[in-house]
Amino acid sequence: MKVICKILFISCVLLQSAYSYEWSRTSLSYLNGSSFKLGDNNRVEYTFEHAGAWKYGDNFFWFDVTDPQSSNDSSKTAIYGEWAPRLSFGKIFEFYSKDRFVKDVLLSTTFEHGKSTATSRSRLIGAGVDLNLPLFQFFQINFYVRDNLDAEGTSLQSTIAYNLPMNISEKLSFYYSAYIDIVFGSEGNRSDNTLVKSHWHTGQQLAYDVGKAYGHSDVIYLGAEYQYWNRKYGIEGGPVENNLKLLVKWIF
Repeated sequence: MKVICKILFISCVLLQSAYSYEWSRTSLSYLNGSSFKLGDNNRVEYTFEHAGAWKYGDNFFWFDVTDPQSSNDSSKTAIYGEWAPRLSFGKIFEFYSKDRFVKDVLLSTTFEHGKSTATSRSRLIGAGVDLNLPLFQFFQINFYVRDNLDAEGTSLQSTIAYNLPMNISEKLSFYYSAYIDIVFGSEGNRSDNTLVKSHWHTGQQLAYDVGKAYGHSDVIYLGAEYQYWNRKYGIEGGPVENNLKLLVKWIF
């Protein structure tokens, strides 16, 4: 699996550098919540996101800098990011269609890296489908084999992501977007403290387009993000996190 992931990584970089984006979108978000678990309850997050589509696939990259609001040894600034390039079989073999229920079938990969009190690294490879659902800007379902590089074994993961624009009037607009990650199976061992159990978590955002009323739509959004984690980080006996956060997002 390591060799396959390296080949895919190099292929995606070379292919994407050879073709310009068909579209791209970049944002910077500020989030503030007071119900975090495992460390300081009160934290600020700064999130950078970039998404785009090119001739033979699409690409999504994001990273968080999470800053605790108190200074102690158990609460340190954390950095975590993911890169998720996908290759489109529909575009490569010319069966992609925006009019069908299943618009596309893709080779999906994700590379995760985090650094706080300990380093976390994972590689995921699998298949995905893009669905054509009424009203949704996009609706994606991906299925992966998950390999945690810091733990023995592999597990399975499914990831659902979607965005629902809500244009109420010429002056009033919202969006509702979400991701849902579900991890099946365990990796690692209790003996070396690397055990990661099955878990799932979701982030749901509802935000108001502030600038639309003033003729500058899709620039600044104000809203909230709700995050739920049934077993945070997959830690055996880990806490449930219910976290409502203030959200300010700048699109550029």
